[in-house]
Amino acid sequence: MKTDYDIIIIGGGAMGLSTAAELSTSGKKTLVLEQFGFFNDKGSSAGLSRQFRVQYAQKYMAQLALDSIPYWDKLQKSTKDILIDKVGSLWFGDPSISSQEGGIQAAIDVMKELKIPFTELTAKEIEKDFPFKDLPKDYFGFFQEDGGIIDLGATLRTLFNIANSSKNIELKEYEKVTDIQSKNDGIITVSTANESFSTEKLIITPGAYINDILKHFGLSVNVDIWEMSSAYYKKTEDIKLPTWFVFQEPQNTSLFYGFPEVNWANPGYIRVAPDIPDAILKDPSQRSGKPSEKSLQLNSNWVKEHMIGLNDQAEFTSTCLITLNNNNKELMIDTLPEWVHNNKNIIVYTGGWAAKFIPLLGKILADLAVTGTTKFDISPFKIQWPVVRGEISNRLLTTQRENLKLDVAIVGAGASGLYSGYRLLNGTDKNGNKLNLDVGIFDLSDRIGGRLESIKLPGMNVVGELGGMRYMTEQKIVTALIEDVFSTQYALKPIDFPMGDANHHLFYLRKQRFFANRFSQAKITGEHFETRYFVEDKFKGKSSDDIFTEIISEVLEADGYSLKQIQESPYAREVWNEVKQKLVYRFPGPYENMLVYKIGFWNLLKDRSSQECYEFLAQAGGYYSNTINWNAAEAFPYMVGDFASDAVKYKTIEGGYDQVLTCLADDFIQKGGKIRIKNRLKTFRKNPDNSSEYKYILTFYNLEKKDTWEVEAKDIILGMPKRSLELLDQDNFFFNIDTQQKLHNNMNSVTPEPSFKILLGFEDPWWEKGLGAKAGESITDLPMRQCYYFGVDPKNSHSLFLASYNDMRTVSFWQALEKGEKFQTTETRLVRAKNTIYPNYEHASKVMVDEVMSQVKELHGPAIEIPNPYTSAFKDWTKDPYGGGYHAWKNNYKVWEVMPYMRHPYKEERIFIAGEAYSDQQGWVEGAFCVAEHIMREKYELECPSWLDQDYYIGW
Repeated sequence: MKTDYDIIIIGGGAMGLSTAAELSTSGKKTLVLEQFGFFNDKGSSAGLSRQFRVQYAQKYMAQLALDSIPYWDKLQKSTKDILIDKVGSLWFGDPSISSQEGGIQAAIDVMKELKIPFTELTAKEIEKDFPFKDLPKDYFGFFQEDGGIIDLGATLRTLFNIANSSKNIELKEYEKVTDIQSKNDGIITVSTANESFSTEKLIITPGAYINDILKHFGLSVNVDIWEMSSAYYKKTEDIKLPTWFVFQEPQNTSLFYGFPEVNWANPGYIRVAPDIPDAILKDPSQRSGKPSEKSLQLNSNWVKEHMIGLNDQAEFTSTCLITLNNNNKELMIDTLPEWVHNNKNIIVYTGGWAAKFIPLLGKILADLAVTGTTKFDISPFKIQWPVVRGEISNRLLTTQRENLKLDVAIVGAGASGLYSGYRLLNGTDKNGNKLNLDVGIFDLSDRIGGRLESIKLPGMNVVGELGGMRYMTEQKIVTALIEDVFSTQYALKPIDFPMGDANHHLFYLRKQRFFANRFSQAKITGEHFETRYFVEDKFKGKSSDDIFTEIISEVLEADGYSLKQIQESPYAREVWNEVKQKLVYRFPGPYENMLVYKIGFWNLLKDRSSQECYEFLAQAGGYYSNTINWNAAEAFPYMVGDFASDAVKYKTIEGGYDQVLTCLADDFIQKGGKIRIKNRLKTFRKNPDNSSEYKYILTFYNLEKKDTWEVEAKDIILGMPKRSLELLDQDNFFFNIDTQQKLHNNMNSVTPEPSFKILLGFEDPWWEKGLGAKAGESITDLPMRQCYYFGVDPKNSHSLFLASYNDMRTVSFWQALEKGEKFQTTETRLVRAKNTIYPNYEHASKVMVDEVMSQVKELHGPAIEIPNPYTSAFKDWTKDPYGGGYHAWKNNYKVWEVMPYMRHPYKEERIFIAGEAYSDQQGWVEGAFCVAEHIMREKYELECPSWLDQDYYIGW
């Protein structure tokens, strides 16, 4: 494996230069990339002085400071400048306070344990020995003689000179990293606006800009960036100071620190600064660069009231950025998580007040890159990476690109589009060769995932599913990707989708409330259990699942088929697809001797029972969509296989089901693919240049720039549901209604099914106490239809509740409540900000929450006490461009003919249609995957992937 460099360092501040200096004797060819100029003041290295101290409230931090001293001594030998002036360190104030810097008493305890010498001081003794005045009499502190002031400028120059004079170190400034690709061949490629560089090892030390770099891996760290002010005050007397820090309440206005006079920074002046953020940022671009007048005034008031020998007017003011971790870690040092290619060869450092450790951290980072280990204990600084990439939005492009030419343009970043992109860049032909195609994916949304959307409500580590939420283990493509491919590549963790216990679930139908186990109990006890539906005698006391199964079994048996034999066949899907084409309805009446695929499911159910029984099936089944008048032949395997079979095993992914698509997207990006969001396809046309190999020109509307742009492509894959197809230009050569009537007829073979979800967050899982439920669903004929008891955060009691999962005719009930005042997230033990609207999903309106809570209380009855929720979310999948949450085949269509036709409507064109809508597993991710897999094999001649059972049936 040949690369341009052995090691690349991103970030040329103190830590990057220290690491480079340490590598100067390693013989490793090393490149340092700095996005600004070296010695800039735009990040954590701004300012000329830093404090050195060995006292810490944590033993491991104090030990790290002690361990750094020999490395400072070694570095000192490389320069005539004094790097640390050991003037000592003074801490004083309220000994009970613990701050970002630690606390006085805790630091004393650690110094005693490590036998670090220090002198305890009262307020009176501090005023006697140092130029402070009017301190509260109960203030207390200590002086530690090893503390001092770091000449940061001299330190940076020394490190730079060591690196710059070394033959194996190359320093490049004004090289902002624009992309990083870490591929499974072991090569890491770092690109800037000017060029690209390859390396075996990568060290990331960009300080406050850490997430700008980690975004290229689909990662971020949980940090706050403090912009902090500092000032110098003119001496009016000849005073001598150590470095110092005062601990006081309230901490947001009363923490200050300072330095002695130094000859390298404004001689005749002394630096004093508030240890208070002017602003807490999430991105360095938010930096103002202007000191806060409020912070400076607090600072000057402290100087005026408690310091001797200084003018109280602030001069030479400035700001700097400090990166602080939100997970109680002083520093962050780690390799990337295991699911990133070459993760052990990519080392990350960021966070904290770390100038005192500069040469030691350079040693640690260099050793990690060269040997993979360090003798120093860095275990307290491990980064809490997510279990898997839950967020890659910062790697998605929103930009246009001139003269973009693609082998394949995929429109739609949902299941079928992402799977198509993944297979095109990973698949091989019959000779084992990859296709080497240039593939791009486009989506009008600001995210990927289509109708999968996993979210976390504030204050709880429980995933809520606004879209699809589970898969069945007999669905082999999605199962293999999750449980074999991505469990290894990305550490995806498949888990059982909890269905709960019917003993603790409710039905509430026609104002009759009963436990869901009453139907099964009646079978055992022989009880004559009746609902408030006037069903036929033979169906009395039976559940909707039992009735569905009985009716379907009767229709099959009347035409010579056995439901039991079909379901028990190892090739059940193939058998069903044979039966669906031939099955005849053999009962007297209006449908006698009709092929079942020509009959509507409602028609058939009513004919085999009654309209009253049909109402029971529609209400008690939980989904109106299951009983609409769709293709009865398609409904049969769906009802007895997906929803009415106790043998079905549902699973999902820890951390959210949409991660299966996130992993597809990430792998696609790592293989060189680009995903452009916020780009809506308006139309496409044939290229007027007949000599061009790029046969099509696609016109996109960029939602950010609000203008159109064009992309040329050889092939187009439309990974889109029916409604999205209808929203495209219907007058172009492909969709023209006058000339392409067959396409429109087949497009209309499916019905989009409205779907709506409302999620609520509660401080406690009231359903456990009141109902005994741990998971699963309760069902009602109220417009809320179904509720799911989703789960409880294992670290606290905050709990997630799917308050309404409704479809078809009830969706319009909730749509009327979407507008108006939003339900405000309220304060809980963990959610501090009142009335906060979180931006990543849509909050329900106040009236919607009030209405659904009224129905939830009616469903559960007066005996169960239900508190108010503290937060909400909702999703209406009926809205464009989706048109519905899932689809159903209409009757009278030969699905076995429509499916292959819709994949490739015109043989003379290289335009394909993929997605769940025109599949034989509608409503499932697997349906979208199977359609896309057909296209991959039939139109791109890819072999079945090695991770998939070669005999797996992917449908018509």
